[in-house]
Formats: sequence, C-alpha cells, structure tokens
Amino acid sequence: MKNQTKKTDKGIKAFNFIYIIGIAFAIGKLIDYLQWTFQLIKKWSIPDEPFFSKVNLMNSDAEISVVAYLLFAIAYCLVFGFIILGLYQLNQTTKLFAQKKIFQTEVGLAFRKAGKSFLAFAYGTFSIDVAFLAWAKTSNRIIDLLSTELLVFFILGYLMFFLSDIFKEGIAMKEENELTI
Repeated sequence: MKNQTKKTDKGIKAFNFIYIIGIAFAIGKLIDYLQWTFQLIKKWSIPDEPFFSKVNLMNSDAEISVVAYLLFAIAYCLVFGFIILGLYQLNQTTKLFAQKKIFQTEVGLAFRKAGKSFLAFAYGTFSIDVAFLAWAKTSNRIIDLLSTELLVFFILGYLMFFLSDIFKEGIAMKEENELTI
C-alpha cells in the first residue's frame, strides 16, 4: 500500500512540474502576444514582428487596417487565456487526487471544465484564423491552419470529456457498491 502511495505522489509531483512549465510557457506566449498588441496600439502601425496568426500574409497583396489587426490580436489574447484556464482546472484535479478524493463529482467537473477550455482555445483560434483569412481575402488554404498545436488541443479537449465521463461512471459504480454493502 505504501508503494502505491509513493507512485501516486511521484505522479502528482511530475504533473505539478509539467503544470508549472506549461503555465510559464502559456504566460510567456500571452505576454509576447500582448507586447505585439501594445506595440500596435502605441505606434498605430503594424509592428515589425509578424502577426501571431497562422495566416501568412507576407507574400500577399492583402491590406488589413490597424483596427482589424487590433481586433484580431485582442481576440487571440482572449482565446489564448483558455489554455491557462484549462491547465488550472487540471491542477485542481491533482489537488483532489492528492487529498485522496478520486471518485468525486468535483474531479469529473474539473476534467469537463478543462476540456471546455481546451476546446474553446482550439475552436477559437481556428475561427479567428478563418475570419482573418476571409477578411484578408487571401488564397491561403484553410487546411494550412490545422497546426500540430491546434490538433493537440482538439484531442486534449475531447480526452478531458472522455475522462469526465469515466469518472462520472466510476462515481455511479462506487455509489452502487456502497448501497450494496
């Protein structure tokens, strides 16, 4: 039994380490996006660094106004915040696991909230990029927007829903067993 607890504690410590790295990375990217946006506002012209959308307008004759760039940049920053929210929800599950609250409703709800956050990021960035393509009236293909990052968050979001359903079923089985005894 002690050996099992040590393995669980190692898993929680490993997740906490990855969580800190993930949060640091997400906040770093968000700061980069905000810096670009503030440079846009400050100069009221497009910064030298490329816009952080997956839409490539470098070799395009598309002209987009500063206001449109500002709207797309703010939308990106808001949607990117969902990664931080999703990671926070996953961290809540590890805190519950550390307290030995495994088959509890809160665990399933935290997984579901994390899934919603990751899917909000994935669908949000994809929608913003498609809208940006349409606004720029460029010939980039939509399939080019499906980056590895986007696919990972689609899969991760649906995986969180799957885990939520597993924990919901586990809670039901636990309650049945307790009633039987």
